[in-house]
Amino acid sequence: MAEEGKPHFIGRITELFEGTDHVKYFNCRWFFRSEDTVISTAKLVDDHSHDPKRVFLSDERNDNPLDCIVSKVKILQVDPKLDLEAKAQLAADNDLYYDMSYTVPYSTFENITNDINEISGISSDADSEVDTSVATATLLDLYSGCGGMSTGLCLGAALAGLKLETRWAVDFNSHACKSLKSNHPKTEVRNEKADDFLSLLKEWAVLCDQYVHDNNAEAPPSMDEEEEEGELEKDEYVVQKLTDICYGGIDRKSCIYFKVQWKGYGPEEDTWEPIENLSVQRLPFKNKGVCSRRPHAKSITTAW
Repeated sequence: MAEEGKPHFIGRITELFEGTDHVKYFNCRWFFRSEDTVISTAKLVDDHSHDPKRVFLSDERNDNPLDCIVSKVKILQVDPKLDLEAKAQLAADNDLYYDMSYTVPYSTFENITNDINEISGISSDADSEVDTSVATATLLDLYSGCGGMSTGLCLGAALAGLKLETRWAVDFNSHACKSLKSNHPKTEVRNEKADDFLSLLKEWAVLCDQYVHDNNAEAPPSMDEEEEEGELEKDEYVVQKLTDICYGGIDRKSCIYFKVQWKGYGPEEDTWEPIENLSVQRLPFKNKGVCSRRPHAKSITTAW
């Protein structure tokens, strides 16, 4: 937001976060109009003018309160080699366009031939237009913090022609996880110890080998409908669905825990149960999620 009577500043939002003061902020990479650059003080020939829709992308960045945003504009990157008429045609359906960068400290301009967009995981209108021909790799970020290192790796990979996505992130700090999830909505963010997460992966692999990959020929078959409807003994409950999974946790045993949705009970009655409380051979191993810290114990019989 600029001073009264002056045009608003233009920027590309690269990050959204909440500060320690509980105020929401955004990090912005700024565009410059021609009048904001060294051009404004240059002596130009009479027949030379600048397209008011043309702006220049800079490396200038800073953090600003979220309420500074006043509107959204559509900015198109165009090939600097195109003539003015071609650029005007391409930019006709956009508010602004850019084809050059501007370096503020040196007051210099440079053609942009392949602008690497901010790969921060923030959803955008261009998400559906991703070039599937680019090689893609996935990343697990342990001790992720707010995701700065993995974001830097993604940017560096993009420069090498590789699309790197942070698919999973793990950190014990809940505030860091919340900030990372705000900027990387497609990333599965787990608020737990990295050691617990790695233990979960190991134990999960054992369970899959034993009950999913047909490596346990002696596993009993699932209960049929008649068995499901049989009367339950005292303190026995029927599992409706497994909604989450984790390993251990504060004041818990070192084993896998499932978050259980109970048949005939609402979601407010969901509980975390150690795997030893469940009939493992009949568990549907396809659920995942973030571990909460609500230890609970019941005597359970599972039935499908």
